[in-house]
Amino acid sequence: MAAPRTTFPIAEGIGIFFGFVAWDLLTEGHLEIIRAAFIASVCSLVWFGLRCWKNRTRNKHPMR
Repeated sequence: MAAPRTTFPIAEGIGIFFGFVAWDLLTEGHLEIIRAAFIASVCSLVWFGLRCWKNRTRNKHPMR
């Protein structure tokens, strides 16, 4: 049976981006779009890496 395809966490990245934008706006009173985009992209890449690792390790062990 084929392994399920790992998807990139776009929705999670957008949520993280808007969360950081809102946090900056509420705490400091101004937006730092570049910093929020950087943090969201790094978090999305880490999340994607964890998903890939989880799928790879899950598929190594045969089901009993």
